[in-house]
Amino acid sequence: MMRLFNKIIMMVATTLATTYMAAAQGDETSVVGRKVVVQASASVMNNVSLTTIRDISLSTQTAVQGIITLSPINSPFAGLMRIDGTPNSVVRITYLTTETLLEEGGSGGTVRARYQISGFENDNQMASALLDVGEAAVRLSKEGRYYLWLGATLDVRNSKPGQYVSEFVLEVEAN
Repeated sequence: MMRLFNKIIMMVATTLATTYMAAAQGDETSVVGRKVVVQASASVMNNVSLTTIRDISLSTQTAVQGIITLSPINSPFAGLMRIDGTPNSVVRITYLTTETLLEEGGSGGTVRARYQISGFENDNQMASALLDVGEAAVRLSKEGRYYLWLGATLDVRNSKPGQYVSEFVLEVEAN
C-alpha cells in the first residue's frame, strides 16, 4: 500500500544574525548585541500552514561558562509558531537539530547550536512537551491547531565578534 503525503516545507529562516562582543567575567560571559529573527515562509498545500507568532529573543540572555540556554518549555523568550490545518489530523514535523555557525567575516569564530522544539495543542507553553529529537508526529486540536515553541542551546566559547547566520528549517507533512 502506498502512502502519499502532502508536504509543506516551512523554511523558518531563523537568521542567527548575531553580533558577539564578549566580555568574560569569571564563569559568566555577557554577550551584547544578539538577535535571532525567526521568519517563516511556506508553500501551503492541503490547508496546512505555519505562522510565526513570536521570534526568539536572546536580548536578555547571559552565557554561563560559554553556553546560552533558552528552554522551549519555560522561557518567555522562546520562539512561538502555530500550525493550522484540518481538525484532529496528524502531521509530521521534521527539523534540523544541530549546526555549527561560522562567523561571516572570516575571523574563524564558531557558534555551535542545538535546537529544541516543544509542542502542545493549545497555547500553553508550560504544558508543552519536548518533541522527539528532529521529528515527531502530532495531532492537531479539534480547532485544527498545534503550537510549537523553539528553544536553543548555543555554545559561544569559540565565538569572536561578528555576524553568525543560520537558517533553521522545519518541515511539516500532512497525511
